[in-house]
Amino acid sequence: MSYFPLTKEQQNWKDRAAELAERELAPRAEETDRKARYPHESLEALKADGLYGLRVSKEYGGFGADLVATCLVVEELAKKCPTTSMCYKMHIEASEVINRIPTADQVERFIRPMAKGGVFTTVAGSETYKDLNDWSSSRGFSPIRKVNGGYQLEDIRKSYVTSAGIATHYFFLCRIGEDSTQSDVSMLFVEGDKIDWEILEPWNGLGLRGNASSPMRFSGFVPEENRIGPEHAAMVEAGGMFQPVLGLTYAASYLGTASGAFEVASREGDRRFANGSRRLDSPINQRRMAELSTRIESAQTLLHAAASAFDEGRLTSMLPILQAKVVCSETAVWVTQELMTIFGGTAFAGRLPFERYFRDARASMIMAMPNDGAYQNIAELLFPQEPSEE
Repeated sequence: MSYFPLTKEQQNWKDRAAELAERELAPRAEETDRKARYPHESLEALKADGLYGLRVSKEYGGFGADLVATCLVVEELAKKCPTTSMCYKMHIEASEVINRIPTADQVERFIRPMAKGGVFTTVAGSETYKDLNDWSSSRGFSPIRKVNGGYQLEDIRKSYVTSAGIATHYFFLCRIGEDSTQSDVSMLFVEGDKIDWEILEPWNGLGLRGNASSPMRFSGFVPEENRIGPEHAAMVEAGGMFQPVLGLTYAASYLGTASGAFEVASREGDRRFANGSRRLDSPINQRRMAELSTRIESAQTLLHAAASAFDEGRLTSMLPILQAKVVCSETAVWVTQELMTIFGGTAFAGRLPFERYFRDARASMIMAMPNDGAYQNIAELLFPQEPSEE
């Protein structure tokens, strides 16, 4: 169910995504996980349905969907294949800022092609520590050189780039110039076929096994026309449009993981054993399923309310975004953990997809802003420190 009132258009997006996910994603989900195989065919199906342009404005040939509809789409995809949903979610996140503040040149080179499925992008955000290993993400950015007509990247290493080597474009966070500080973040839209890149190590994740989330190294020239927003202050200007979409699409994918597993449990729990009984005849299992349903509905309502506040310009703080992210991710972990218990040896033996959903859900605690960091930010918003008198 959806307790948050949806418009007719939002409900249509939910139904459309659900039908597409059932037809195209569900049949490939098990193989995607078992073989750690990138979901090319599933993403091609999204492309054929026009979903690469979901957030592209109608003016530029896209659907111009609002954030509530976007979350509904991501959630429905995750119900059937969390890996595909995450790859698609990263495209939505990576393309958000350039969709909102493109130059006229960027509209023609990137935005209109994206609406037709010609641009599939991802985020190249956190850098590695370099001297430790390529999987450790640092909080800082190495400076890149400003040169005549653009910027020179020299051995810039990024950790956990989803769709690594597969995305056509990379939303690239960096510092421009040696004198820039770590808060002086700039944004580039890097064309994969016009720069040198290397996948440093293959992805072999515990969950989300097909999303090709590998560390990458970038070197080469990026023209100034590919910069998004101003130098040094891009995230200050773009944070209000980027961070809510980042946080809530993560939340939607995690929530979809939970609700997808719950749907399987509802169906399988109703099956009759040889003696005529059902797994859901057990009072303790009924209690567990009732609690899981309540948690899912609560998380979904918070998610949609936060997205609606953004759509309507009522968002005055990141607080509901952060709260929705941690609630949806913890719901995914709790739901899949409990279903592993309810279905016992059958689940543990991998005879049903619960252990796959369980592994996929675990990423929710550490991906994007880890929940520990999100709770710290929530606390700072709830209890801001008084400025020092010194």
